[in-house]
Amino acid sequence: MALNPKPKRLLLITSSGGGGLLQTATAKEQEVRVQDPSTIILRRDVMKDWMWGVIGDFFVHRWNQAQIRGNVAVQGFYVWGQRVIDGFLWPNYFFCGLYTLFKEDIDRVIDTQPMGTGPLIQALRIFNRFRSKQVLLEKVLVDLPTKRAIHFFRPIKKLSKKSRKWVKLVTIAPLLEEGQTREQFWQKHCKLSDCEVQYEDVYVRQAFKKYQGVGKATEAKNYTVRFKTPDELALMKRTCTRGQIAFQEGTSEMHFHVGSQDRVITVLLGSQPAAEATLNYVKAVVELARHPSSGRLPMHLFLFCADHKEGGLFQRVSNWVASVENYPEHLSIIPFGFQNDDVIAPLFSRSDLTCTRSGGQTAMELICVSNGEMWIHSEAKPKQGGLSNEDLLAGIPGWESASAAYLQKIYGAKLITPHTFFELAVPVFRQAPAQRFKTG
Repeated sequence: MALNPKPKRLLLITSSGGGGLLQTATAKEQEVRVQDPSTIILRRDVMKDWMWGVIGDFFVHRWNQAQIRGNVAVQGFYVWGQRVIDGFLWPNYFFCGLYTLFKEDIDRVIDTQPMGTGPLIQALRIFNRFRSKQVLLEKVLVDLPTKRAIHFFRPIKKLSKKSRKWVKLVTIAPLLEEGQTREQFWQKHCKLSDCEVQYEDVYVRQAFKKYQGVGKATEAKNYTVRFKTPDELALMKRTCTRGQIAFQEGTSEMHFHVGSQDRVITVLLGSQPAAEATLNYVKAVVELARHPSSGRLPMHLFLFCADHKEGGLFQRVSNWVASVENYPEHLSIIPFGFQNDDVIAPLFSRSDLTCTRSGGQTAMELICVSNGEMWIHSEAKPKQGGLSNEDLLAGIPGWESASAAYLQKIYGAKLITPHTFFELAVPVFRQAPAQRFKTG
C-alpha cells in the first residue's frame, strides 16, 4: 500500500497593523484549506509575535486610535515611518523568520503584510540552500494595485535582482495610467516583469465567494447579527425598536426580517471605525428618512460600531437614537460589534447602499458581492464652494485614496462625507423601487 504523503506545512505571515491584513490572511487560509485540507498552517503576526512586545503593542494601539479619530495625517505618518521601523527591526524579522522556517520545516510561505520583506527573503534564501527547497515568499498585495501602494511596492523594488526571484507577487489587475501597460507598471513600481506577477480573482473570505455573482436578493429574508454581551444586546434592542423592523432573539444573535422592497444601508468604516463620522452618518440617515421624497417604505441602517465598551461608539449611537424627537418610524437602526464574514457578506450583497472605507480587503469584498451604490468615506472637512474630487481624495489616507480612485474608475464608486451624504442620497432613494438599484 502506498504511504500517505507528508502534509504540506504553510507559514502564513500577517499583522495586527490593520483589519484588512488579518482578513486577507484568513481568506488565504480558508482558500488553502479548501484546496488541501491536510495542510498544516502556522500563523505568525509580525507585530505581536516578531516585534518586541511593547513596541508591537504600542504601534497597534496608536494605529487603532488614529483610525477611530479619523486622523488621516497620523495614519499617513505611520505608513511613511514603515521604512524606519523596517530598518530598526531588520534583525528581529530575519532571526524570527529564519528560526520559524527551520523549526517548522516550512514548505510554503504566504505573507499578507508589508513589513520585513528584505530580511524574510534573506532568511528564505538561507533556508532553501540548507534544506534544498524552492520556497518563495508569496506576497499578497492586500491593497488595490495602484501607484500609491508604495508600502508594499518599495521593499520589493529595493531587493537585489537575485533576491527578487524569490518573491511571487499575488494581486488583482492594476490601475494603469493613460497609455501605460502592465509591464511598465510593474517594472516602475517593483522592478518585476508582468510575467512574474500572479494575477488572481479577488481574494476574499469564503462567505463572500458564496455571494459572488448572485445578484441582490429580491425575496424577503432574515439577516443575522451577533452580539457578545448582554449589554450589546440591550443597546441593539433599545436602538432598533425605535423603528418597526421585526426580529427574533437567539442565544447569541438577532435575526432581522428584511422585506423584498425594504431599503438597506450598511455603514462600516473599518475595523476601528471613525467615531464622529459614524455618528454623523446616523444623523444623515435619519434626516434622509424624514425627507418626503424618500417615501414610507421601510429603511434599515446596519451600522458597525466596534465592540461595546462604556462610553464608546456603540453606546453613543444608542443614546443619540433614543433622544431623537419625531423619529421616523419606518427607519430601523441596527448597531453591531465585530462580525464574522458570514454576517457581513449577505449584508453587503443585499445593501442598496454601502458606505465604507477603501481599505484593500473591504474594496475586494465590495467588488465581489456589491449590488448597490458603492460609497467611500472621506474625512475631508466642509468648505465654502463645496468639495472637489481632489479634496475628497485628500481626506483619505494615501494608499486608500488610490484604492478609492480605483473603485471610482472601474466600479463607479462615489466619494462622500457625512456632510454630503444627504444631498447625494435623496435622488437615489427618490426613484421608484423597481428602478432604484442595479441588480447584477
